[in-house]
Amino acid sequence: MDTALSRDALQVLIRSVDILCPAVSDRLDESVLNIVGRRVRLLANYGAGTDHIDLEAARRAGIMVSNTPDVLTEATAELALTLMLMVARRTSEGERELRSGRWSGWRPTHMMGTSLQGRTLGLVECGRIARALARMAVAAFGMTIVYHARRPAGDFEGAFVADLDTLLARANVVSLHCPGCLALGRPSESAGLVDQMARASIGRCDR
Repeated sequence: MDTALSRDALQVLIRSVDILCPAVSDRLDESVLNIVGRRVRLLANYGAGTDHIDLEAARRAGIMVSNTPDVLTEATAELALTLMLMVARRTSEGERELRSGRWSGWRPTHMMGTSLQGRTLGLVECGRIARALARMAVAAFGMTIVYHARRPAGDFEGAFVADLDTLLARANVVSLHCPGCLALGRPSESAGLVDQMARASIGRCDR
């Protein structure tokens, strides 16, 4: 099922099955997990993250929770690399022009874009996905890797940068690998990294 389940639908399932495989869009909180007539014994999460599951409520209800760590690492890194290429080579713009019937034929300088070859990739945090992306970027484009994190990672070959502003100045491309609340600046956060990046002078790809 590709739609999020409602609270009522989740409660029906909690009372009906032994094992439930929720997706990240299914919110499983105290009101869903601790109900009369509960049957479910295991939440086998369809994904790596468990932010949508109240783990403490599950523990109190005696419900086990499992997830699939690392299963999406390579896929997510590939998507990040895809987005980098789409921006650098302007492929999304070109597709829209073609589909709208506005493409008039080949022109020498039309939507040339820029190359990622030999550029500097800046990573904000360096978890599994960031490391996978770094490996792909180095192998495919010979990119130089710099990263900013709470502390240096001794087993990572990228160059550690102590402050974000320095990373933004050195990198041609920046990829965020931190929780969304930090990236976007949720109400509980003082400032979003995306806003900070917009205000900073990110290294230009044409230098």
